[in-house]
Amino acid sequence: MHEHTEQEIRKSFINCSKGEAQRINLPKDVLQDWESRIFLGWIDPKSPQHGYLVAETDEGLKGIAVQKKAGKGRGNAQMCQICMTLHPGSGISLVSIQRPKAKKDHYNSLGTYICADLACSDYTLGKRKPEGIRQMDETLTAEQRSDRTLENIRGLVQRVAHSRD
Repeated sequence: MHEHTEQEIRKSFINCSKGEAQRINLPKDVLQDWESRIFLGWIDPKSPQHGYLVAETDEGLKGIAVQKKAGKGRGNAQMCQICMTLHPGSGISLVSIQRPKAKKDHYNSLGTYICADLACSDYTLGKRKPEGIRQMDETLTAEQRSDRTLENIRGLVQRVAHSRD
């Protein structure tokens, strides 16, 4: 990822108002170590049910706000739909993503399963490993896994952004 300013990150959000974007809590460490990130993902430290994902896309920097489903994950192993990492049930969260305002002033949302800590970049790059579960063997290189994760997050952002059509 390229380096971006706090203001660029705040302006990137497509599914919340400008005022809401200004009130997002950006942890200081999210603005560091840009080269080792595929995309930005963090949980709001003041409101752990809220998280944020920001990715570089062909249309520029795009961010989405997500809301984690209340409750604990199931006991079965589940896979993150962004980085394809297996986690124990508590390591995956079903998140709800409010889509931007649609035609006729209707709002809607979509859901997906994502790493509960939104650290998909770290799992993809091997900096973290989920505890208590063996990962499937993959034949992809580290670069191919990074590309897959980037394409998956871009696809999610695109699904959210183009919901108005």
